[in-house]
Amino acid sequence: MVDPTTHAKEVARFLRRIVQRPDIDPADPAAMTCAIWTGAIADDGYGRFSITRGGREYTVKPHRYAVALALGVPIAARQVIEHVVCDNPVCVHAHRDPLVGHIWPSTQSDNLRRMQAKGRGHRWWLRRWSGLARAERTERSRQLAAAVRGGWDDNAVRAVLLRIDPAQTTLF
Repeated sequence: MVDPTTHAKEVARFLRRIVQRPDIDPADPAAMTCAIWTGAIADDGYGRFSITRGGREYTVKPHRYAVALALGVPIAARQVIEHVVCDNPVCVHAHRDPLVGHIWPSTQSDNLRRMQAKGRGHRWWLRRWSGLARAERTERSRQLAAAVRGGWDDNAVRAVLLRIDPAQTTLF
């Protein structure tokens, strides 16, 4: 669980590592873009964030932390948090409204069903993301984070996405 009061410093540290397109209209769900994690990114292409609970340090995936923070609920260790909208491993755009947020609690069966519907279902054990091999997905995540680390730049984001996978839908 992420308590905004108890974990205020941790939440502030988390939010400092997120970059979102500045000109979005929060009232228009269709205009919502990914919120990009710019902190540590592991070799699976997903981010990493350190938290402390009960005097022990843990490393969590930022998209899971974002959902726990946005919804105000604990996320169980085996709970699936699915990138429902964007399939972007470094997207942390969580929102109480599932029509606005990009990530949402799910089940493994729903996640696999959506993967199949998106054409990623066959040979899913190869850990593909939109047709990318694991190393390519990791490289894309790291390049995307680097492209926005100094602030959102549409051209830099587009360049990263097109350089690695020209068929990938843009984030905006």
